[in-house]
Amino acid sequence: MKPRRRARPTLPAVGLAAGFLALAVGLSGCGWQGETSEEPPSAGEAAPGSATPGSAPADTPAPHAALTEALESELGKLADSDSLPDGEAVGAAFTAAGFTPGTVEVSADTTPTGLEVDSIQAAAVQDGDCIFGEVRDGSAYVTVLPVLSDGGCFVGN
Repeated sequence: MKPRRRARPTLPAVGLAAGFLALAVGLSGCGWQGETSEEPPSAGEAAPGSATPGSAPADTPAPHAALTEALESELGKLADSDSLPDGEAVGAAFTAAGFTPGTVEVSADTTPTGLEVDSIQAAAVQDGDCIFGEVRDGSAYVTVLPVLSDGGCFVGN
């Protein structure tokens, strides 16, 4: 019986490995924020625009504070009644929170293969920002992100 020869890597396999390595190196810097000119606050100071524990909140509220609080409340009620509601119900929660009907983008209820999705997400543009809401596993989440270059909130929708 002859001993087996070790297989040599093929050109596509080497190219694929090089691509993964380049991707890993490229993504390793994604969390780096670079240098800033501001000094971090000392232990006794709060950062500008923030409140210290036990003190009154900052003088200037977040630009979308009332709307995001209303959306958190509406999505929370929805999540309490249905751990994974359909897109129509999430869109209705946005409307109940004060968003204009017809301006809310909602993610798909099912995958292209007909399976149930893990979460339902929706977003709407408000004063140059996208306010996202998500219901996942009976919990509601709200966050504010920048508007995409095409003026929408979802990529590919």
